[in-house]
Amino acid sequence: MPYTLADVRREYDRLDGLCGVNTTQVALRVSTRAVRRLGSCRCVGDRVDAITISDFVLSAPETVFLDTIRHEYAHALVKLRFPRQRHGHDALWKAACREVGCSPLRCCDPAAIPALPRGREEPYRHRLRCLVCGAHWDYKRETKLLRLIRSGGSRHCTCPHCGGHRFAVEAL
Repeated sequence: MPYTLADVRREYDRLDGLCGVNTTQVALRVSTRAVRRLGSCRCVGDRVDAITISDFVLSAPETVFLDTIRHEYAHALVKLRFPRQRHGHDALWKAACREVGCSPLRCCDPAAIPALPRGREEPYRHRLRCLVCGAHWDYKRETKLLRLIRSGGSRHCTCPHCGGHRFAVEAL
């Protein structure tokens, strides 16, 4: 059964009553770009800005769906209770996980995640090549590093294989 953001909101409203916080101002989003992560909780300053759930989680088994949305809720809960602090996946976050009923683990069991649709994985589009030893690294997106090297800033980079400072960026 595919879930929706309305299902996520209903669960968060239930958890709000249980935990005594209000997450109605937190934006809920679905990511169609996420490939490896199940969700994320984005905090800006002292507030929780948005919770994003990967689209394939919405069609995952109920246990994976609930564990994922509660995992992200636990991040929001800790931030709402301690707005000036950062906690990540520490003991305080783990206690919040137990409070909301999800696994206090940073990552879930990969076997529980449904297979991604074919073609979901982005192709590599850029290659960074060391002009001294020929070592290369492939990238799916144009990163700050690739832009820096394209603009002539390769002297600031060092090849981990040979120690060289000359690089080229190639399109794949």
